[in-house]
Amino acid sequence: KYQNKRNNNNNIMMLSTARIVSRRVVTANIAPRAAAAVGSTRCMSIADQLGKKEKVEEDRYIRAREAQLAAARAAAAAADSKAAELAAKSQELIEAKTASMNEVADLLAQSGDVVSEAGLANLADWKHT
Repeated sequence: KYQNKRNNNNNIMMLSTARIVSRRVVTANIAPRAAAAVGSTRCMSIADQLGKKEKVEEDRYIRAREAQLAAARAAAAAADSKAAELAAKSQELIEAKTASMNEVADLLAQSGDVVSEAGLANLADWKHT
């Protein structure tokens, strides 16, 4: 009976030792392989590639948008420049017309003739065309 109990204890001890060793083997060898088999490493590489592609597309969009904004700013600056140029030319024309109207009015005043303001404007327009 003692021998039987001793063999039983040895068997229990062997089984628990085998269980501990097998758990360590599974944890050390099989778990990393199982994770790799699931594709965690591969998924990260795909995610990285997609992230890189997304970053490239974002950069391309940002550069295109900046180019559009720069072109719009350049067009606005050109339009402002053109408007200022036209305003200056218009002011010169108005000053020239006013000077012509004053000259005609002075000539008419010397002879004692009177012409309406609209008539003076028509004479000045006729002189400058």
